[in-house]
This record gives sequence, C-alpha cells and structure tokens, in this order.
Amino acid sequence: MKYRDLKLSFDISNITFDVLSLSHEQIIKPYPRHAHSKNSYELHFIPQGEGTLVIDTQKYDITPGTLFMTGPEVPHEQISTRENPMTEYSIYMQVRQPLPKEIPPLVQIFLECSFWFGRAEESIYTLTNQLFAELQNHQSGYELMIQTILPQFILEVARHYSGYEKQTYRQIQNPTQVAAPFSSSLQTISEKAYLIIEEAFLYDYKTITLKELANRVSLGERQTERLLQKHYGQSFIQKKTEARMSAASQLLRETNASISDIAEDLGYSSPEHFSNAFRKYYKESPKAFRKTL
Repeated sequence: MKYRDLKLSFDISNITFDVLSLSHEQIIKPYPRHAHSKNSYELHFIPQGEGTLVIDTQKYDITPGTLFMTGPEVPHEQISTRENPMTEYSIYMQVRQPLPKEIPPLVQIFLECSFWFGRAEESIYTLTNQLFAELQNHQSGYELMIQTILPQFILEVARHYSGYEKQTYRQIQNPTQVAAPFSSSLQTISEKAYLIIEEAFLYDYKTITLKELANRVSLGERQTERLLQKHYGQSFIQKKTEARMSAASQLLRETNASISDIAEDLGYSSPEHFSNAFRKYYKESPKAFRKTL
C-alpha cells in the first residue's frame, strides 16, 4: 500500500519536513540502483523477510528488524530473497530549504547523516504501528495524529544513530549545506515532482523518455534536464542508463534468463546493443559478469 498526495508536513523546531510518500509493501521484484534528490531522506523499516541492501559496492544483509536510512544522493538497491521476501515500511520526505541557523543537536545528527544501517528498537515498532494504523483507519483527526507521530519517528531514528559506531554512517561536514536553496526558476516545482521522477526511473526505466518524464512533471524538456542535473547530478540519459544497468546486473545475478531475454526485458533493440551498453558501463560483457558470480 502506497500513500501519496498526502500534502502532509511537520515541523521540528523551525525545520519543516514535507512528506512525499508513505508505503507498506512486500518487495518481490528487486529495486534497481537509484538515489534520492538533494534534501531528500527515506527511512526503511523491515519487520519481516530477508534480503540484501547494496550501497555503492558495499552489501548489507537485511533480516527482520533491520532499520536503515538512505539520504541525499546515496545510490542504493534492494534485493529480496526468493524464499522469504522483505516486507518494508518506508517514509520518504524532503527537508524544506533554507535551513535555520540554529538546529537542535538531535535533528542535526539526522540531517548530517547521509546513510545509516542498523537494528530497530521497540520504539520504532510502536511508532510504525501507530502511524500506519492512522493511515489505514482514517479516524477523525488522523492527519494531526500523523503530524505528531512523524517528529517522534525522526528523533527516535537519530537516537539510534548515537548507539552505533560513527563508521556505520557517512557524515556531511556542515548540515546547513545538506542542500542549497532552490533557484528562483525552480521554486515553483511541486515536491511531488521529485517522487514522480524517482518512481519513473525505479519502475519505468525500460520505456521512459525525456518527453514523457517532462509531461509527467509538467515542465519542458530543457527544464526537466536542468532539474535532474541540479538535484541528482545526472542527465536523463545517465539516470536511465544507471537504472537499466542495475536491473541488468540483478537479472544476471538472480535469474537464469538468457542474454537475449534480458535485453528484451530491458527494452534494448537487440542482444548486441544490450551487450555493448553493458560492457561500456561495467567494463566487461554480460557473460563474463555472470561467470564471476
């Protein structure tokens, strides 16, 4: 179950968090390599199932009770085990800019952490159950209840960070520079645009075109390219290639599908075209890649 268009925001001190989506789903198909925009953070809680999280080239084993956070511009992919696929709760949000000069220490810990991986304590189970019960039941005042639960969630997650060695997460030197303020030409872009962009490359990487993406976010093609470069540091072609190559590596690792079938599944016109693209990206052929697994 995915909850979008919530138009929810909440404040911690003078810092505003805009909620882009909340979801509760079982991850059957692998999520290709992707990264969130500047200012964006996604919390992932896995109460059931098993799988693998890949951050850059580092792999982390996901087991029941895993909690992790992927922050701005952190490339990651999630792969469930076939026998026991992961069930995930996720909270995807964006921190509104510019940030105030004074930031509470616990919030600063959260903002300066671009990636964290660990175990959920009992408080996370309790807050997750409360949050998604409110979303599902829609009782009177549920939005206000959600706006009181989410700040607690952020602060509890930040407390989790302090219980682990600092080497388990990456730090940004100055939290006030987590993301630069939007330029005036991009200020009118809805927060929803970032969710649309990320889901396009996550689910529609096979067929998405720049023109179609521009139509989805109600921008011109040139503006869409500028948005991608500014907030993801990549062009449209680079993001699409990254998603397709990530999916290709997963299919080569996790299935016995032929090179021809994989090429067709990823939308390439021929196995040769796919193999050339794969070799250019990974510096080896699909067959050689599969043999090293």
